[in-house]
Amino acid sequence: MPSSKTIKVFILSVLILAITFLLWQKLNHTFLKQDFSWRSLIWLGIWLFLFLVFWLIFSLLVPKSIAIITYFFSLAIFFLFFKFHYYLLIGLVILFLIFILSRSLMQKERNERLKISLIMIFKKGMPLMTTFLAFFFALISYFYPLTKIDKEGINLSPQILEMILKPLKRTIVKVLPFFELEMTIDEMVKINLALEKIDLDNLSPEIIKNKKFQGKNLKEINFDELLKDPEINNLVKKQAENIDPKDLAQKRNELAKNLGIELKGNEKIAEVINKLANKQLTRLFGPYLKYLPIISAIFVFFVLRIIFIPFSWLVLFFSLLIFQILILFHFVRIEKVMKEGEDISI
Repeated sequence: MPSSKTIKVFILSVLILAITFLLWQKLNHTFLKQDFSWRSLIWLGIWLFLFLVFWLIFSLLVPKSIAIITYFFSLAIFFLFFKFHYYLLIGLVILFLIFILSRSLMQKERNERLKISLIMIFKKGMPLMTTFLAFFFALISYFYPLTKIDKEGINLSPQILEMILKPLKRTIVKVLPFFELEMTIDEMVKINLALEKIDLDNLSPEIIKNKKFQGKNLKEINFDELLKDPEINNLVKKQAENIDPKDLAQKRNELAKNLGIELKGNEKIAEVINKLANKQLTRLFGPYLKYLPIISAIFVFFVLRIIFIPFSWLVLFFSLLIFQILILFHFVRIEKVMKEGEDISI
């Protein structure tokens, strides 16, 4: 029958493998499926957070030979989700060596202390870990870039654009009422033509007497407030259905001329904005387009390094918290050893 210590080591090893598996899976979803929605990024952050927390505890408690084997398999799992590439393999080998080195620094701090200080031990392993994780994530972003480059130039991911535009929707709606990314160009043009032709005299007396609108003409009224009223909202939509096709075509052509692109009317607003963004970015980078993947990777690295500063402190705090819980449930104990100091064992 296996000893209590063997069972605990096995539990921690399986836990690390499971969390790493889910972390690579979420990275795959983010980079390969280009899902950069806030929900996806938050889940990626959660799995990265759990990985770092339990990696610190695992590396402190588990024997070196078991730790190295677990490190190897947790990193090898990566190629279940990403295509094999020599540079990614080199990155994984470096990360593997960093795991071992970070563990050695933690164990050295542990052995040199007469009184155990978990935060000081964990702090020895964190800087290298977060730096090279940022490096490895940047390496992934180089092979699976946020912006793809084809013959026509930059091809920005629609998901990235949507993530940028969603927080701006309230501001956009004030300028373009009824604005939705899934609307077609013709639908948007019809609404705006309807708003230009709306006649407040056709509204019911109850609406006209409303304090929000009383004594104001159309130009003085905030559309964001105006369109909250069901009667006005329905009136605008009804007016939009009756727009003259000639007026619609004229307005669409004016819009196409101003934007400098061809518009047929059935394009979705998100597609048009994406096309305009790609056009402007291609013009901006010009001859430097071929360097964009490396520029993007460097950008990802430095952004992650900045994010990891507060992130690391959260990891340290929760690592200490979970460690205390493990002590409370007798999974871990701090005991006196021959050096007349404190040590940790399971």
